[in-house]
Amino acid sequence: MIFYQLVSLEMYTHKVAWWNLLTLMLDSSPKLQVLKLIDHSSHQPKLVSDKKDMDPRKWNQPESVPECLVSHLETFVWTRPDWIREEEKEVARYILRNAQQLKKATFIIDPIEPKRLFRLAKRREMLNELPAVIMASKSCNLVVVESE
Repeated sequence: MIFYQLVSLEMYTHKVAWWNLLTLMLDSSPKLQVLKLIDHSSHQPKLVSDKKDMDPRKWNQPESVPECLVSHLETFVWTRPDWIREEEKEVARYILRNAQQLKKATFIIDPIEPKRLFRLAKRREMLNELPAVIMASKSCNLVVVESE
């Protein structure tokens, strides 16, 4: 199924292997201009499947770059990325490397609570990596902001 009319997609990233659905949606949405990924699991009660217990299947980037990344995606927003799993980092790098029309990439991060300081090293590592990613779009503005 192809979603020719879909220009904006908002997707929650707290489910097991969510990146597989993302890959399918990117391949099936050739006109996609706005992609918003939201991880709200950090603000909900923890259920049986916390991120560390997620399905171990790895994300595999598409064999060919989806049309939306080559020709249409202009805005990428990721709210509350966890970046604990390597797949999340790979997804961010893949989109930045391949979205040729990207004008703005925004990562909205939560402040780290004292009881979760173990996440600080992972976040620092990813924040240091993002500017070094060779972006397909030379006019992309990379923004990292703290949520309120």
